Amino acid sequence: MGEVAHVGPVLPAALLFAVALAEAVFLPRERRSKAVAAVVVVLVGLGAGVLLRWEQHHSREMAAGQAADQAATESAALKGLWAQLDALSQKLPPPSNEPAGKFGTPEEALASLSAKVATIGDQVTALKAGAIGRSIDPATAMKLADYLRQYGSYRVVVTCAPNNVEAFTYATQIVGILKTAGWDANGPEATANVEEGSAMGVMVLMRDPTAPDAAKILLDAFNQWNIPHRPGIAADETIPDTATVELFVAKKP
Repeated sequence: MGEVAHVGPVLPAALLFAVALAEAVFLPRERRSKAVAAVVVVLVGLGAGVLLRWEQHHSREMAAGQAADQAATESAALKGLWAQLDALSQKLPPPSNEPAGKFGTPEEALASLSAKVATIGDQVTALKAGAIGRSIDPATAMKLADYLRQYGSYRVVVTCAPNNVEAFTYATQIVGILKTAGWDANGPEATANVEEGSAMGVMVLMRDPTAPDAAKILLDAFNQWNIPHRPGIAADETIPDTATVELFVAKKP
């Protein structure tokens, strides 16, 4: 179809050339006049053909140049959109896989943007998951309190990461469960001496892992109701005696 479009304008010129040549050959009476007229018509036809071909070639070059300029403009615009998406991505949780930005052609740019949007979607999902605070559902909290109540009362100090509302709220719920069970629960107290990193589970801290019964009871209860946790050894100055257990709530990852 492209070749037909290029050849199309030549057909009318060829038809006019054929008619003019026929008139130059048959209409003049003198042979010499016929020859001169035919030569003139041929020269004019050749000139028209050359001019027409040059015009077609020039039009093709202009169209190619315009297409290249348009592609460059589109790539630049898509690159600007990539920069905006990248700036948005910096405000979200770090992505697991950062796509590479390629902008050599609009097709490469669109593919890069599609991968970037998918990555941002994963980051938004991670952000939503992180925005949900840790908590123990009411039914589990009641079962946990009933379980702990049967062992009597033990002293527990509940601490949490400083300046972290989510950790403080979760620690407060744990204190409430312990008090409901009749345990001597203290806190929550903000402290930065336990751990600076983030962790989902409650850290069960004790001075002597062989001494406190409370630690074993809490670890068994957390295991039974699938409450994320991990044991640890506390510093001597943190827990005043070997019978006291500290529950530390770090900031959420």
